[in-house]
Amino acid sequence: MASFQVEGNSGKRNCDWDVFLREHPEIIEPNQVGPEWWKKGKAEGDIDLMKGLGMQTQRLSFEWARIEPEEHRISHEALKRYREIIDHLHKKKIRPIVTLNHYTLPEWIAKKGSWENPKIIDAFAKYVSVVAHEFGDVKIWLTLNEPGVLVESGYLLPFFPPQHIGLISAIRAHRHMLQAHKKAYWILKRMIPHAHVSMAFDFRWYRPQNPHDPFETLYANLVDYFDSLNYVDGVKDTIDFIGCNFYAGYFLNLNLLKFKFRLHGPQTAPLRTILFGEVRKPHAYISDVGAPIVSGFFLELLQFLAKRYHKPIIITENGIADRRDIHRGFYILVHLVAVWRAIQLGVDVRQYLVWSTVDNLEWLEGYREDFGIVHVDQVSGKRTVRKSAHLYRDIISARGIHIKKLLSEYFEGEQKERAETLIHHLLTHHGKAAVEK
Repeated sequence: MASFQVEGNSGKRNCDWDVFLREHPEIIEPNQVGPEWWKKGKAEGDIDLMKGLGMQTQRLSFEWARIEPEEHRISHEALKRYREIIDHLHKKKIRPIVTLNHYTLPEWIAKKGSWENPKIIDAFAKYVSVVAHEFGDVKIWLTLNEPGVLVESGYLLPFFPPQHIGLISAIRAHRHMLQAHKKAYWILKRMIPHAHVSMAFDFRWYRPQNPHDPFETLYANLVDYFDSLNYVDGVKDTIDFIGCNFYAGYFLNLNLLKFKFRLHGPQTAPLRTILFGEVRKPHAYISDVGAPIVSGFFLELLQFLAKRYHKPIIITENGIADRRDIHRGFYILVHLVAVWRAIQLGVDVRQYLVWSTVDNLEWLEGYREDFGIVHVDQVSGKRTVRKSAHLYRDIISARGIHIKKLLSEYFEGEQKERAETLIHHLLTHHGKAAVEK
């Protein structure tokens, strides 16, 4: 989870998102506090829950604005709190994967131009050096989370801070984020020789609705490239693995007689972006935000990444917004089957992380979207382990996917039939054939 999403408002922190939320009080209600990981005992309690579910790895991030609240001033209080969390993960034998920057920036660097200012590269490098010096026992690092999302939402569209809209701004931010990653990579490799370092890339996988149409195929390939692959290409020599964030995929068409518009962006935003010709897979289950469950797209993506980059893959995010926990178990099962099938076909998938362990602040949507396998009452903070978490626990404890047993215990009726059909398709098809129409 991102630090900003789970830490609540406790302690000293002044980042660009703090400023943004103060300017948009409609996003969070005054009595909502979230998981409150910054309060001692809250993170530790959730880590104990993770241990009870058999989890062996947890992704979290460090908040730059806490560690360096003012330029050149390091907060030892913040470093101490992160040390407590990391130590508790180690104590419970849960491997931490630490993200150094998950969207948010200290206000002092935001005031200087955020990612548009080239000085951020050296500033980020100094922050990374401080963290690497303190946390040499962390073995897996992600420098940045989803730079493509930040470029799109903060520099091409007015959804995320800094809302500096313009093509030139986007190009500068893109370039500086990749340069900052490269510098951070070599700092981590020098200071922690055993470290494995990458970036978490967002993959919204698009395929042509008609795979025999060369123009639709070209269109889908171009969207995939500019949406995600160009970021991987830009740093492929300075990543030890591919951090893969995947939630959903879509078909694209160029049939003007059946041209459809899919509206993107947060429900709370006054503007929406439009991607021409985006079509959901017919009859697919959808999440609370309308994202289809398409594990065949996931299987194809994993094969594509393995063939293109020849690097190990860690699934750094995979999950669904599902407040009532109706389809989350289905989602987890079919996506893990897709991972297992990919491994059978030679893809080097090292780890899988469900997103997320606990409900948290979902950026512009506030606390209206629940991604957690553990529900968090955002007012009282009470934790409730969801049914989907038990399915996930059973897969972990069995060290395998006992499909018949899981289908019998966790599914019934039409959902069970659909799971059986989809799993059969995943296990008997691969490559482009895995993307069902």
